[in-house]
Amino acid sequence: MKFPSLIRTSKFSQFHYEPRYYDPIKEEIEGKLKAARANQNKDSNSNEYTSSISAAFRKRERKSSQASVMQMLIAAVMLVTFVGWVFYGNDVFYIYLLLSPLYFYFRLKGRNKSKD
Repeated sequence: MKFPSLIRTSKFSQFHYEPRYYDPIKEEIEGKLKAARANQNKDSNSNEYTSSISAAFRKRERKSSQASVMQMLIAAVMLVTFVGWVFYGNDVFYIYLLLSPLYFYFRLKGRNKSKD
């Protein structure tokens, strides 16, 4: 039995999800068939084919490794800041204030090299 209330709750909504499965053997077979058909049509000796899903996984691994390195650097800076603050007080923040122009100089210098 439902009690009357002033607040309306939403109805249950259905969520339809179709999972996609990665089958490397099936993808390899499809790639070889595609390469064989291309060879028949072009009469060339190139048996190379690209695997879009596996290439995407490799690209994703590179991005995630770069992100994890950046997260570790941020965590290390935060830890050093906290430990420095505990031992030396607010002087740590003045050190960061003095080192920040040096950081921005090297960062801008790196950008200018890539543009040249």
